[in-house]
This record gives sequence, structure tokens and C-alpha cells, in this order.
Amino acid sequence: MRTIDLILLLNDFKKNNRVFVETNDQKLAVIDLEIIDDEVILKTSTKLHGLKNWEFLALINQKAYYEMPVFFNNKNSHQQLFGFRVANDCLLFG
Repeated sequence: MRTIDLILLLNDFKKNNRVFVETNDQKLAVIDLEIIDDEVILKTSTKLHGLKNWEFLALINQKAYYEMPVFFNNKNSHQQLFGFRVANDCLLFG
């Protein structure tokens, strides 16, 4: 998924929804992002609270990122983000 597509989709949800990455029945809180080789990589943590939707949008909504694909770390490799679902006031990326 490109960054601009994700931004447009997230604008329809509550500002205070928490943002998580969901992998193998595990929820990892999205805490930051980094740019590596023209890719947006979501940084996650099991110990910290996830960013709220408005905080995440403030980080990712930069024109230079719009055409970049979004990835997240998954066991020593990067996995591309293809969508998300909503459950219990959380945005679960996967």
C-alpha cells in the first residue's frame, strides 16, 4: 500500500484510535517510522503504547512520502502493508 492511500483511508477514523501491526495473533504497537531506500518502515514495540491515529498521521503525512510503499518489521525482514481492520477502537495493520 502506498502512503497516500493509507493516509486517505485513515482520515475516516477516530483521531484517538490506537495504531497497531497485527502478525500471527500478536499486536505490536506502532511507535515511530523510518525511511529506508524509499520505503516507509513502521517501528513497533510490544512494551510501549501505540501512537494514536492523529499522531501517526502527523508523522506520515509528508509529501515526500506519498508514493512510497509502507512496510513493517516481521522477524528480521520487512513485510509490505496491504490493509488494515478495525477492532476494539484499534487500527490493526496487516
